[in-house]
Amino acid sequence: MRNLRLETKKRINFLFIILMAVMLFLLGRFSWIQIISNNLYQEKALGQRLRELKVEPKRGIIYDKNGVELAVSASADTVVAIPKEIKNPEETARKLSEILDQDQDEIYKRITKKAAAVYISRKIGDEQSKAIRELNLSGITFTEETKRFYPKGMLASHLLGFSGVDNQGLQGIELSYDNQLKGNPGRISIESDAVGRKIPEGIKDYKAPDDGNNIYLTIDNVLQYIAERELDKALTEHTAEAATIVMMDPNTGEILALANRPAYDPNNFAEYSPGLWRNRAVSDTYEPGSTFKIITTAAGLEEGVVHPNDKFFDPGYIEVAGQIIHCWKHGGHGSQTFAEVVQNSCNPGFVQVGQRLGKETFYKYIKAFGFGDKTDIQFPGEAKGLMYTLPQIGPVELATMAFGHGVSVTPIQLITAVSAVANGGQLLNPHLVKEVRSTDGKLIKKVEPEPIRKVISEKTARIERELLVGVVENGSGQATKLDGYEIGGKTGTAKYYGQRKYNVSFVGMLPADKPELVALVVVYGLTSEPHYASQVAVPIFHNVIKDAVRYLEIPPKKENEDKEDEKEHIKRVKVPNVKNLSLSVAEEMLVDQGLKVKLEGEGDIIVDQVPNPEVVVNKGSTVILFFDGAEKNKNRYKVTVPNLKGMRVREAANIMSDLGLRLRWQGAGEVVKQQPVAGKTVDSGDYIKVWLE
Repeated sequence: MRNLRLETKKRINFLFIILMAVMLFLLGRFSWIQIISNNLYQEKALGQRLRELKVEPKRGIIYDKNGVELAVSASADTVVAIPKEIKNPEETARKLSEILDQDQDEIYKRITKKAAAVYISRKIGDEQSKAIRELNLSGITFTEETKRFYPKGMLASHLLGFSGVDNQGLQGIELSYDNQLKGNPGRISIESDAVGRKIPEGIKDYKAPDDGNNIYLTIDNVLQYIAERELDKALTEHTAEAATIVMMDPNTGEILALANRPAYDPNNFAEYSPGLWRNRAVSDTYEPGSTFKIITTAAGLEEGVVHPNDKFFDPGYIEVAGQIIHCWKHGGHGSQTFAEVVQNSCNPGFVQVGQRLGKETFYKYIKAFGFGDKTDIQFPGEAKGLMYTLPQIGPVELATMAFGHGVSVTPIQLITAVSAVANGGQLLNPHLVKEVRSTDGKLIKKVEPEPIRKVISEKTARIERELLVGVVENGSGQATKLDGYEIGGKTGTAKYYGQRKYNVSFVGMLPADKPELVALVVVYGLTSEPHYASQVAVPIFHNVIKDAVRYLEIPPKKENEDKEDEKEHIKRVKVPNVKNLSLSVAEEMLVDQGLKVKLEGEGDIIVDQVPNPEVVVNKGSTVILFFDGAEKNKNRYKVTVPNLKGMRVREAANIMSDLGLRLRWQGAGEVVKQQPVAGKTVDSGDYIKVWLE
């Protein structure tokens, strides 16, 4: 009996110890949860009770330079499902499918997910939103988001680009300035019970979003409209793949208009082929043709290897390293000054300028003007263009580059380079954005003109602008004439290899004496007739600037400011012999005769010269002086032999004198034979022998 009581007592004590241990464990666990880890578990519990939804910020507005809205953010409803509150998923999915035009099974999968809330369809139209609200479906609610809207439709679509459903920039300015435009999202949290129902007077938390900054472009919507209107007309009148117009302020680098056709509507960008989204002015390259001669001219004038009064002869072709390069004019332009070479867009003349420069010097200027490199315009997808490397340039490549073939540029590169000629020789960074401001108008960033480098002198730029005026007054750009305005420009026509297809272009500046506007017109893949730039691109340019100068209020020249119609008579002078003289004495003699001086090599004593002594040239022509060791460069200054057949001695001698060549003849009458034959290149001062009958 005693043993039984003792055993019972032991069992009771054991149970008591176990009970106390369990109590202590529960107490400790309770203390751990309620006291030590209180914050952690409170957050977990709150997380189970709170539904959190992102609140999108309003994307910043994109304005033109005058404050006209080009891209805005409007409110749009997004359909949201709360799966736990949906009573009949099959019926709900069917009804939503009919209104939203979405797959019913896909909607069913979404509304039956194990999630607090899911998106069904984002940023829907007002009519769809109204129809769903009228159904009053349990578990279906709405949240407000912002949807991008472009009030001008297709206007500047390639420039603006577009943004996606998640408020992210996908193309154009929307993409390149996405960090400024998108803002920072906010959030809203709502407390609900175990079955997902909102708890009355429950916890609610709202963090407001930070809206994006506003962008002010350099684009003027009126100029943009003018450009796009003319492109639409051009593609109606001509059969071509595409066309581009760019307008630029040469003194600031601001892009005033940038238009491409075909275009697309950014409000419905998904309905268009992605190929139409591409901004040709920045992303596509083309062969510039004769518009590139502006660069050759600038380099030649700056280096002093050519002067407007220098004489050239074009028999219709020139031979380079055994290959014949033709002029566009059958039979050539004959005897002409360099000013006339520019005016006539004479290929053989520009080939000789390229040869005088040499590949190293010419390549230096091409790179200095920005070709072969991106302009850093801060726009997605910019192309660098295609350019030979220096080792790849042989005699033929040098010749073709001089008149714009064998190179590939973007429109934005070309207009930037030409603007340097327009503004006095300063290459500026082109830019599309003028300033960035916060939603309350505070200035965040102002884009100032950004000089890159000085490429030519103001004097060279002024002389070249005068030469380009000749193209408009008397050459291929005559159709762009505008009463009261002096315009300088250059046409360009380039044929697709092996195809009857052309790229035609015209780039011009006005007023030519102090340009305020530079514009470039490019028509790609032209297959209809006519196919010359003078007949296609030039009229487009004329229509654009005719309205642009009125809108910009660029005043016409007054009659008493016009230049005299009569050209100053060009005097003829005989080149003195400066061989074996010191540089100072030689320069003094040449300058006294009204001649320009270009030096080859270094030293003090002149060992050779081009043209040779006693040759009669136009006043203002350039005389090349060679120091010891630099005579090898003399072959750069070769002269193309003209066709003298059918001429009498006096006429032939005058032409020879203009070109710095000398004449020997045999017989009497008219020239029937000559040696060397026409088109060959010879050294200045060489004798040309002719036979007369």
